[in-house]
Amino acid sequence: MISALLVLALQGSAAQVTARVTPEQVAVGEPITIELRVRAPLGTEIRFPALPDSNDVVEPLDPRQLREASSATIIDRTAVYRLIAWDTGQRVVRFGDITLTRDGATRRYPVTLPALQIRSVLPADTALRKPRPSRAVQDVPPPWWKYAIGAVVVLAILWLLRKALRSRARAKDRGPDPAKIAEEAVAHAAKLGLLEAGETGRHALSHVDVMRRYLAARFPQADLTRTAREVSDALVGAEFPILPARVSELLLRTEPVAFARAAVRPDEARAIAEEAKAIVRAVETAWRARQEQAGKRKPRKRA
Repeated sequence: MISALLVLALQGSAAQVTARVTPEQVAVGEPITIELRVRAPLGTEIRFPALPDSNDVVEPLDPRQLREASSATIIDRTAVYRLIAWDTGQRVVRFGDITLTRDGATRRYPVTLPALQIRSVLPADTALRKPRPSRAVQDVPPPWWKYAIGAVVVLAILWLLRKALRSRARAKDRGPDPAKIAEEAVAHAAKLGLLEAGETGRHALSHVDVMRRYLAARFPQADLTRTAREVSDALVGAEFPILPARVSELLLRTEPVAFARAAVRPDEARAIAEEAKAIVRAVETAWRARQEQAGKRKPRKRA
């Protein structure tokens, strides 16, 4: 585990920034987890850097995830990035700065990580393998149809390889489907049975968190680090298909539950969850209709 710890002053209070990289030794094709954790006083706005620029050697594996461990006295938030390496050697992953804002003062803290040592998964010595004995020289050339079959096989392999590469490129550009992720998260929350167990606050917050992650994936302006009012203001000019005030009202409604552990009635928790799911459905329906309309307007290539 490679870690770096910085303790920095913020308006007379201590803000603690921790960077951690795991595992210690990384092999080609093995996931790399980078955690940027910030502990700051209440009222501090935290902005984590976006995913690092991808390249042919080290690239993001998943979207950035946020993990909350805040209490009534301190904000404790961790951004989790999962990367994957495709080549050996010493690699440096570069992130943007972490920004902390409190009482009108904004400070930026650069994220400096040690270089990653990527090792190979091949055995130390591959020269011990014995080649097969050579075949005898054929004096009589094979019939012409064998050449034809071989050419067809080669062409088929090249066509399949090209198709697979194009499909992989399209899947990489699209990334995970936010609507599918939200649907699975809602199903998982239902299996937990939080409402039946009396965890009304967790039931409401889990559905609001699903909504926020979906909106951030479809509309980057609704970043998870923004407050309820900032989300509403950012979505005004983003061609958002529903009223942004509807989102901010739901977020403001759950802020006392998230940060002050306010009590929430079962019927109110159920209503919050249903509203969060309704917002996701409404936005996704409008987003897909907009994509289909854009696809129809796309000009065809001339022959």
